[in-house]
Amino acid sequence: MKVAILNGSPRKENTSAMVQAFREGAEAAGHEVEEYQVGRMKIAGCLGCEYCHTKGEGTCVQKDDLEKIMPAYKEADVIVLAFRQI
Repeated sequence: MKVAILNGSPRKENTSAMVQAFREGAEAAGHEVEEYQVGRMKIAGCLGCEYCHTKGEGTCVQKDDLEKIMPAYKEADVIVLAFRQI
């Protein structure tokens, strides 16, 4: 199974420790895991321009770090969202 982990924490402790433990277990079970540090990436909010649905064929008009994540997101069987609740 393909697993995509989206780690939203900007810190290297706490959430990352939990993500690392999950990743080790998933890999030990034979799963393919990709982790993305989205808390440290530049990802802009949606503009509501509808480019992705009209001319973009599913791609966003904004060229940011989301382009690095989307292929893994689309191919993943499991998506893990890891973040610190405030």
